[in-house]
Amino acid sequence: MSEYMKSNKMVSIIMTCHNGEAFLYEALRSIIDQTYLNWELIFFDNFSKDRSEEIVNRFKDNRIKYFKTDVLENLGTVRKLAYSKCNGSFICFLDVDDYWSKFKLEKQIIKFNSNEKIDAVYSNHSKILDNEINENKQNFVRGNIIEEIIKSYIDGSPLTPWLTLMIKKSSIEKLEYSFDSETHISSDFDLILRLSIFCYFDYVNENLAYYRLHINNESKNKKKNIEEFIYIIHKYQKNKIIFKLFFYKNFIYKIYLRYFIIKKLHLENFNSFKIINNFNVKFLYYGIKIIPNKILNIFFKP
Repeated sequence: MSEYMKSNKMVSIIMTCHNGEAFLYEALRSIIDQTYLNWELIFFDNFSKDRSEEIVNRFKDNRIKYFKTDVLENLGTVRKLAYSKCNGSFICFLDVDDYWSKFKLEKQIIKFNSNEKIDAVYSNHSKILDNEINENKQNFVRGNIIEEIIKSYIDGSPLTPWLTLMIKKSSIEKLEYSFDSETHISSDFDLILRLSIFCYFDYVNENLAYYRLHINNESKNKKKNIEEFIYIIHKYQKNKIIFKLFFYKNFIYKIYLRYFIIKKLHLENFNSFKIINNFNVKFLYYGIKIIPNKILNIFFKP
């Protein structure tokens, strides 16, 4: 009997859904088809008005547990509710428009079994655009990697992609809380950031998940995304480890500059901070670096 079949540790999979009927069947099918069998799906329907519930009910599998909110909630709230229903030793996340390789859970359980000090495991993934699959060029690092994680999220290419993660529930339980109900797009980053203070991350260098790019991806809402980054910065001002990294590694300047570019200058497609041609943007950037508090207080009040 293979190693993954010997394991009696349950994996809880969190899937939240708001009107996700377009790709939902494929996402669910990829869970049903997992070679690792000891899992439960905590499916939280966030006040959907489409056929999402009907699609879930097609799968007659008692490992799928369906819940629904009475009103539309933000992702932080729904994920927190879903987490409270989890019974597994490990937690995974899959959005309704993405899907997994059938070996995803098996490969990550094997990784956890290889080293008891591991708290979280991530992997490579592919991106799907217009039915074309392109493997992501993923950089991998292991260990206590808080600096690398912060930098990757700020630069827009997360080192630990949400759909690839598996996390020990016991590690999440060391936190003061699981998900921040005030966050939406950045609820994943906020959780991973707090975990990265003490967690040991490892990886499977294989393509185990598929991320679908389409017009309704919430992560494309750059204004909302940057507003939540600002919220997170202010929330952790008293955390010496996190705030020191934000401030002294130039991360905070990138975030605030992006805030000005998107919110004040309305330049949605500005992604590079290596080349700044606009004089006003350059002035703001270096002003923030030299006297951040004075410059930021002119434009922004938390």
